[in-house]
Amino acid sequence: MHATILSIAHRKGGVGKTCLTLHLATALATRQHKKVIILDTDSQQSATQYRAYEQQHLYPNQAPPYPIEAVRPEQLYEQIKQKRTEYDIIFIDVPRVTEANEDSQLTIALTYCDAVLIPVVAGELEGLSTLGFIKLIRGIQTYKAKKGYHFSYHGVLNKRNRRSENDQAIAFMKQQDVPMFETSLSDVKALSKPHSFESILNHKEGNQRFAPFYEEFLQKFQPENA
Repeated sequence: MHATILSIAHRKGGVGKTCLTLHLATALATRQHKKVIILDTDSQQSATQYRAYEQQHLYPNQAPPYPIEAVRPEQLYEQIKQKRTEYDIIFIDVPRVTEANEDSQLTIALTYCDAVLIPVVAGELEGLSTLGFIKLIRGIQTYKAKKGYHFSYHGVLNKRNRRSENDQAIAFMKQQDVPMFETSLSDVKALSKPHSFESILNHKEGNQRFAPFYEEFLQKFQPENA
C-alpha cells in the first residue's frame, strides 16, 4: 500500500486551505474509514494548534480519528518515506510564502504530492496571486510527467457569496485552463469553523453545504479504495 499524497494549497493566505484540509481529512477518516494523517509544515501550525485546542477543550477523553504532526519542511521527505506505507492518505499543509526562500520549500512540498486542490476566493489580488501559483503547479506537473509520475490539480471556488466576482473568478480560472470543480463552497459560518474530531457532514447545515463538494472530491481525486 502506498498513500495518496494530497495538498490543499495556494501561495496566498486567507483562502481557507487549512480549514478545508481539516474538513476533508476528518470526513475521509470518519466516513470512508481511511488511515489519514496531516503533515503540518506551515510555520503558523494552524492545524496542529487547532487539534490541540479540540483535545483540551472539546474532546478531552476521546482519541482523535487521525494524527496531525508538525513537520519542518526540510524533514518532509523522511516523514513521507516513513509514512507512505502506513497510511491511505497523507495531507500536506504546505508552508506559507512569507519570505523568498520559502518559495522553494513550497515547491518541494508540492512536488511530493500526487494531486493538489487550489482554493480560489473572488477578488483581484487573489487572481493575481493565483496566476503565479498556476505557473508553479504546471511546472511541477511537467517535471513529474518527465519522471513518469502522475500528478493532477483542480481549482475550487471557496467562500462563495452573492457577489458577481464569484463568477468572474471561475471564468478567470477556466481562461487559464485550470480544471474547476462544478460545486463550490459557500461563505458561511458552518464551513469556516474547522473540525478535526467530528466531521462537518454530521451537522445538518454542514452536510448541506459540504456534501456536494465532498462527493465531487471523491470522484475527482479518487483516494485509494475510497
